Amino acid sequence: MIATEYGYEVLPGVAVDTPGVEDVLRRRERGLRGGVLALTTEVLLLAAVFSAAGPGSVPGLVTTACLAPVIAATAGLTLLWRRARRRERLVMSTYAWQVWPVRTQDVRVVAAEGERVRGRRWGTDGRVVLLQPDGQSHCSFPVPADGWDGPGPRGPRPADRVWFAGDTRFGGMVAEPGGMPFRYVVRSTPGKRRGIGAEDELARRTGLMPRSRRR
Repeated sequence: MIATEYGYEVLPGVAVDTPGVEDVLRRRERGLRGGVLALTTEVLLLAAVFSAAGPGSVPGLVTTACLAPVIAATAGLTLLWRRARRRERLVMSTYAWQVWPVRTQDVRVVAAEGERVRGRRWGTDGRVVLLQPDGQSHCSFPVPADGWDGPGPRGPRPADRVWFAGDTRFGGMVAEPGGMPFRYVVRSTPGKRRGIGAEDELARRTGLMPRSRRR
């Protein structure tokens, strides 16, 4: 683990053991029930119309044309939600929190709105830059609090530290000191450093390592 090589603190246990984290994960996982319920309702409605009017009838064809895209979208979103929740839990159940020094800065990112340059629109996004011991950038990730849907942080937090659980070559969970807010992050361009010890195996097991590197 690169944090250990740098001499940074690695907290005991795994990230999911942090007070409050399990509650947030379970609440998000319960949100999957809403997607399953909506999908079931849509399928039952379509079946009811088929049963009453027949699949080849005008009402049946109209209902199919209207509901089929909705069912497909609901199924897709439910599957994505399930994968995201599984990914969060797997990473936080595997990795310990690493304490990294950081600085915050705005970086240019491709955006829906902003200045157009060479066919792309560019905007700015706040990032936390994880620092090496010499103060140089190791990698950067979005700010942990962006899009946070859990309880607010308790007490003051040092602005020059973040907690990270995962593999900085690929991504993981980044959090404010204390463990919340947290968010899942992925590097747009994976790091090229070779894994040390069990790093590669853990990254494969948690899905952090891109398929192109799993050879």
